[in-house]
Amino acid sequence: MIKRDVKAPAREAWKLLSDFGGIGNIMRGMGPDDISMEGEGLLAVRTIKTPTGVVQERCEALDEENMMMSYSILGDAPLPITHYLSTFRVFETGADSCRVEWGSSFEPDGTVPLPEVIPMIEAIYKSGIIGTQKKLGVFEKIAS
Repeated sequence: MIKRDVKAPAREAWKLLSDFGGIGNIMRGMGPDDISMEGEGLLAVRTIKTPTGVVQERCEALDEENMMMSYSILGDAPLPITHYLSTFRVFETGADSCRVEWGSSFEPDGTVPLPEVIPMIEAIYKSGIIGTQKKLGVFEKIAS
């Protein structure tokens, strides 16, 4: 799990992170043209074109009040994992600060050892948090 303090109001960070179809606005190397959507809100499915393949993700839980979202990968993914479920939350820590926690559960598909898979997944979450900070104008380098 990645935990990161962000110097921005929680609702502003949540607005960016919870825009299921807008993930291309915060993820490095991805733009709005790389995302297509079916539906909106809970159970919406986004299809993401990445340099390594296409992945479909479905919004499994969406709690606006508690600023929490979970999503799963449908079918095959361009990652060495199966049974993936990711959850992130935004916690208000002050009027102009919050904490983002982003983690997941998954099974390695056997092609790559688990100790090598975890940093791959964590890099995705770090990229999303960095992109959110940049959009909010409050980017600070995340320590490894």
